[in-house]
Amino acid sequence: MIKTDYFFNDSSIPVIALAIHNGHSMPEELLRNCGISDEERLREEDPHTNTIAERFANRIIVHDSRFMVDLNRSPQMAIYQKPEDCWGLPARIKPVRPEYLFYLQKCHQAWYDVLAYQLDRMLLIHPYVFVLDLHSFNHRRGGPNADPDDQQLNPDIILGRNNLDHRYYSLIEKLRKRIDKQIWQGMELDCRADVKFPGGYLSRWINNKYSGKALCLAVEFKKIWMDEWTGEVYEPAFTELKDIFVSAFSAFSALDLSSGLPKI
Repeated sequence: MIKTDYFFNDSSIPVIALAIHNGHSMPEELLRNCGISDEERLREEDPHTNTIAERFANRIIVHDSRFMVDLNRSPQMAIYQKPEDCWGLPARIKPVRPEYLFYLQKCHQAWYDVLAYQLDRMLLIHPYVFVLDLHSFNHRRGGPNADPDDQQLNPDIILGRNNLDHRYYSLIEKLRKRIDKQIWQGMELDCRADVKFPGGYLSRWINNKYSGKALCLAVEFKKIWMDEWTGEVYEPAFTELKDIFVSAFSAFSALDLSSGLPKI
């Protein structure tokens, strides 16, 4: 099974925050067969996104690594086998044995079964559920001493709408405007939609399965709040960024979502 914490502390709130790439844990069999270092694996995960999700009363936090099972991919593609599966990285020394591969794919299906149960349960109480699919991304791919990647292609926060019905786009634009140009660490935040990361399997699965009843928005935070090469977190900066995002989303939820989701 995929180690996951489920917290539903306030059923009166129709919002769930997910951190599906937060985890770093892997079973011993996969650790022995891992073709990259622990540090490199951590850099490609989304560490500390759990602490963003923890700002929300209802949240699902995954503790196993995407290098075990990537929940943002289909069951057939969720277990990395060759470099082409994961950005050219040699994730495995040798392919995962067929019996274990089948087991991991069943873990993927079981996790989604539990997610469906939680969404169904929330929809018994609310006419809609808003799901935040929280991620982070690197921006110093050239190395620890390299210049940051091009800002034009790497805004500070990305809202991925591509898996949404187009009739939701204007709603998400209201959230984007609440975040964009907020002052963080003395600079204006750059928040844009549909740049670089459109959203993956999770948001596509939720938006298709629960069309008109659930909206899943992928949110990508650039790792400006940490050193992606050493893993050091700049805690005051990270706290400030989380404060800005949660405040903006709270206003969005209270004002822009007060009448529920637009009809599609």
